[in-house]
Amino acid sequence: MKNVLLATRYARAIYSLAKEKNEQDAVFEQLRAINGAFHNDKEIANFLFSPLVRPSEKVSALEKVTAGLTASEALKSFLLLLAKKNRLGVFSEILVAYEQISDEAHGVTRGTVRSATVLAPEERKRIETLVGRATKKQVILTYKEDPSLIGGLVAEVGSFTFDDSLISHLKRLNEQITRSTH
Repeated sequence: MKNVLLATRYARAIYSLAKEKNEQDAVFEQLRAINGAFHNDKEIANFLFSPLVRPSEKVSALEKVTAGLTASEALKSFLLLLAKKNRLGVFSEILVAYEQISDEAHGVTRGTVRSATVLAPEERKRIETLVGRATKKQVILTYKEDPSLIGGLVAEVGSFTFDDSLISHLKRLNEQITRSTH
């Protein structure tokens, strides 16, 4: 929980700086690219995230790397600040928090739809429309197959959950039968 709060604070700061220069989306893409680089090169990540490496060494290494980077100056300064404060370990959480802040600013909400089988594009579009109407926001959904559902689907978007799975229908039917027999 502590890292989430810390990451949110840093994400708000970099978002605010990016917004001043109208670079929010560009900074988001740059943050994603840097996060991808951290995940793709474990040697660099181990060096930058290690508590055994002094912050001054991390800053020095990042200064060399960011000199050739085509990123916004605010982002370069932000990375150096994270290195100096020994906070690079929460970079992934900062990216997630930044995405949430950006989504909120754009009126977007994200969620997950689990279904027993792969949903056709027209079914996905219909679900996005229904969920969008319910949340009154633009919806971006991730789709996952979950054979344990047997049939139907479960959509989770923020605090909104729509369970139209065969399992939930069977449970409700069982409850109705149990109530009617008593």
